[in-house]
Amino acid sequence: MSENSTEIAPAAPVDQDALAIQDLARAVLEQGLRPRAAAIRRLAQAVLAPAAPEPAAKAKKDKKSKKDAPKKDGGKKRKLAKIPGQKK
Repeated sequence: MSENSTEIAPAAPVDQDALAIQDLARAVLEQGLRPRAAAIRRLAQAVLAPAAPEPAAKAKKDKKSKKDAPKKDGGKKRKLAKIPGQKK
């Protein structure tokens, strides 16, 4: 190559796993990098993390065991209709 031509070195790939969540979000919004699926999953988990403990706390309400539950009455058992033309 001649001395007058300027070579532009390609940008080094960014390690998306090493970036902090805030830096990764800024880079995605500025379209500075194309995120991988794992990076998008990390961002989604960071956004939804504060909301996650709330449903878990509601799930710990009084769970009645099967022993404490009232027994259901079976009621009258009904026979199934016979299919015409079919023999036992």
